[in-house]
Amino acid sequence: MVDLNKLTVHFLKELAKECKVVINKKDRKADIIKRIKNSGIQDKKLQLLYEKYYNQYKASKEKGKKTPKITRQYSESLEKRVGSLEEQVKFLMSKIGGVEVKLAKDRTSMVIGVSNNLINIKDIIKSKIIPGDSITVDELIKIKELQKFSLTLIEQAVNDLIDDEIFDASEGYSTQKIGGNIGLLIRR
Repeated sequence: MVDLNKLTVHFLKELAKECKVVINKKDRKADIIKRIKNSGIQDKKLQLLYEKYYNQYKASKEKGKKTPKITRQYSESLEKRVGSLEEQVKFLMSKIGGVEVKLAKDRTSMVIGVSNNLINIKDIIKSKIIPGDSITVDELIKIKELQKFSLTLIEQAVNDLIDDEIFDASEGYSTQKIGGNIGLLIRR
């Protein structure tokens, strides 16, 4: 006698259908097996059908193709949702990429603009103060050509000129100070 318990409900229903055994929708696995055994099918025929469906069951199990109907529906729904999410991520990444390119261009142009401004400020300061002369920070800020630049850029330019040893710095008698302590610049 064959062990029908090794088959899944799906394959048991297929076997029953082929043997023309009537199965109710609410029948459980034990009920289906009982109906098949009580249907009067010859043992040889039952053995052949069992082997046929058991081989299909094993093949589907190895390939992973046969899934329950509920799982298939869930799987299809999940695939649609994942596909939709992938499209949304692609869209967002394209937008982010565009923003990053724009920001990179803006930063590059800003860096170029700042470095050009620093060069211009240094040139103006060097042209206004000849070697040996000095200037307070208050007087420096009042230079007409420097008034279009921010105080931060002027301070950066002054610090660069001091680092390049073009100017010496001291506290001086200036109300405005650079870096909190530089009030007088002396050209070398």
